[in-house]
Amino acid sequence: MKLLFHKVLLPYIIMFATLTTFGQKGSETLSDDNVTFELKNDTLYASTGLKLFVGQELTIGKPSGIDGYFRSIISKKAAIVPSIWGQDKRYENAIENYADAKKNKERLTDFLLSSKSVTIKEISLSKTGKPFFYMVWLASNTGECKADILLALKLSELILN
Repeated sequence: MKLLFHKVLLPYIIMFATLTTFGQKGSETLSDDNVTFELKNDTLYASTGLKLFVGQELTIGKPSGIDGYFRSIISKKAAIVPSIWGQDKRYENAIENYADAKKNKERLTDFLLSSKSVTIKEISLSKTGKPFFYMVWLASNTGECKADILLALKLSELILN
């Protein structure tokens, strides 16, 4: 019984205990390139003065991926692969390690390039993959998607108005 507990049950208990600590609190902070970001309620504040909030409109930039796809923006249906055992070294950013159909990727690219702008619907700290990042849900009249907002701004895939 002891062997069963240590080999099977204990890893599950540890995994569920760590997952419950990742819940959204009143405020979440993250540092990137000597800039500190803090999420308070529905607004993301940067130590540089940048402020992103729900309802803010962003302009769509150009895709930065090799195949003409967006590196920081994924479809609403895409699932980020959890990095349970650490970061996948093939991907520089956690959002690039996701599961989605090629057809959805093409549909997303067409949607983004045709819509020209999107509105932030929700902001949260994503702890699914490592490194952690701020996930935003974006919407326009014709569709929805989600993105790593800091990476998207850095790559100019999303531009502040």
